[in-house]
Amino acid sequence: MFCVNYQVVVDNAEAYTYDDEVIKHAEALGKPGLVEINAKEDSFIFTVETTGAITAYELIMNAITVLRQKLDAVRLQDDDGDLGELGAHLGGP
Repeated sequence: MFCVNYQVVVDNAEAYTYDDEVIKHAEALGKPGLVEINAKEDSFIFTVETTGAITAYELIMNAITVLRQKLDAVRLQDDDGDLGELGAHLGGP
């Protein structure tokens, strides 16, 4: 962590675990609003673990390929609303 313009910035978000205790402590000291925690709106962190059969990179790339195929199926759906195979995955008709 480091301080910028009276703000504490977490430089390794993966090592940080959100805990609202600091906010509760500030309120208990009679300083509500003293501490504000904001997440970055334009990013997220996720962890991928595999059994070793394929690499995490391959897993992510395969998942992106499947997601693109499913999004294409939605985009190209028939006028009657039949989603075909995608509908089955979504629990539809």
